[in-house]
Amino acid sequence: MIDLKALRNDPNRFIDGANAKGSSVDIPRLLELDEQRRALLGEQEQLRSEQKKLGKEVGPQLGKLKGQLKGATGDEQTALQSQLAELEARPTELKQRIHALDESIEAIDPEWRTLQLEIPQPPDTDVPHGKSADDNVEIRRWAPEGWDWDKSFEANRGFVAKTHLELVDEHDLVDFERGVKVAGSRSYSLTGDGMRLHQAILAMGMQHITQKHGFRATSVPVLVREQAMVGTGFFPGGREQTYHIDSDSTPGPGQDLYLTGTGEVGLMSLHADEIIDADLLPLKYATVSTCFRREAGAAGKDTAGLYRIHQFDKVEQVIV
Repeated sequence: MIDLKALRNDPNRFIDGANAKGSSVDIPRLLELDEQRRALLGEQEQLRSEQKKLGKEVGPQLGKLKGQLKGATGDEQTALQSQLAELEARPTELKQRIHALDESIEAIDPEWRTLQLEIPQPPDTDVPHGKSADDNVEIRRWAPEGWDWDKSFEANRGFVAKTHLELVDEHDLVDFERGVKVAGSRSYSLTGDGMRLHQAILAMGMQHITQKHGFRATSVPVLVREQAMVGTGFFPGGREQTYHIDSDSTPGPGQDLYLTGTGEVGLMSLHADEIIDADLLPLKYATVSTCFRREAGAAGKDTAGLYRIHQFDKVEQVIV
């Protein structure tokens, strides 16, 4: 979620940033709601202060008026009764006005919160603008010693490169048909050396990042609460890509759960709602997670083979 104070101070930065990222979020509407909400909160705070002050003063005043009323008659009695009724009604009036303001704030809050969650963080000023990968700017290249960029792969290596489909078929690494039979489209089953290679790469990644770079190996749940998805920025934008398990499907009282599409959700949520001592920073975590994505309407979803699948494993790293 973006910093509202920063948005108020420089709304154009966030408007330009949203446009650069192709977001159509209505930032002027958020600023309008935010102004209304702050005005209501200010009025409410003023009334609460008045309510608190009145609470201290009204008791003695009521006692004094009631004492004067005992010996009063005629017009004096009528005037004292009127003052007493007005004083007794004041706390109730304040309470009703505060409650009405509560209702007005609650009416604004859903749209106010939703718009905040939809605003993307502005890109860095040195990020080039573009609509597709074709607009990417090449910064540098790397190749093994002896590689000639002006020659083809075949000319450099002496053989024609094979596709991943050709390689997995030749070495019997993946069984697509039986994977689809078990779980439907965009599923597969790693077999033989394919499964062994998969596990070896995950182990190598975890060993490298924990032993060479000081990350702490940590396991995290892949089934998480909604606030974990919202708090890490994967909702609301990624909701349609997520597998949802509603609370009616889980035993006992609970709340809706979601299968994560990345171990980052669990790693980043470990310290949700905590204030961390600066001396302990940075906190460096790594995990191996099974990831789940619906890939609903995803670009490139029909790429053959191992891409745009619903379930996969990867090594994740997070620095707090």
